[in-house]
Amino acid sequence: MVSAIFTELTAIVASFVTMLTSLFTSVAGIFYTPGSGSDPGALTIVGTLTLIGLATGLVIWAFHYVRSLIRVRTK
Repeated sequence: MVSAIFTELTAIVASFVTMLTSLFTSVAGIFYTPGSGSDPGALTIVGTLTLIGLATGLVIWAFHYVRSLIRVRTK
């Protein structure tokens, strides 16, 4: 009885991990195309725009953070 439960739980967890791996691979294909042979991989247009957006957001966040520190110190 207990062995059957653990067997089913193992099958469920293995299926879930396989699904997550497949999902990650599919989503990663939107941002990056892997290379084949001696050909290197490359970012797609969506991947490049995403990196530009992340970098811009990080710079804006850092600017506002420093600005809030200065504002706190001057009050």
